[in-house]
Amino acid sequence: MYEFAGRFNRQDLIIKEFDYWVLLLRPVPVTIGSCIILLKRKCPSLAEVTKDEMAEFSEVCKLFEERCKSLYNAVKFNYHANMMKENFVHFHAIPRYDKEFERYGIKWIDREWPAGVAMYKTEVSEEVLQEIKKDFIGE
Repeated sequence: MYEFAGRFNRQDLIIKEFDYWVLLLRPVPVTIGSCIILLKRKCPSLAEVTKDEMAEFSEVCKLFEERCKSLYNAVKFNYHANMMKENFVHFHAIPRYDKEFERYGIKWIDREWPAGVAMYKTEVSEEVLQEIKKDFIGE
């Protein structure tokens, strides 16, 4: 896939590939539906992203937000481009929830609602990740 992507080099978690970006589930979610939006080329800085790449970014966000709203009733979205450990352009896309609920046998709680999210981790099994992926892509 994208060797430069390190721990996000997960073909099995891809939801959709676009021309310039790939949307994949975050291997360790913050909230249910947490994703990574990864530029498909190695690029170390947002300043080096092209106009065409940024134009398509909004399409990726639209798909992500629509799926999180329809599947899980997400009410807000946070996007983080920290790039501290990984030296390539990618965003952590975190859906936010004002109510707790149960899905896939897990009680999902947005522990920091309504404040900004601190990227805590919710450990889930590979089986749960695959169930979330199936729902996202509509299988």
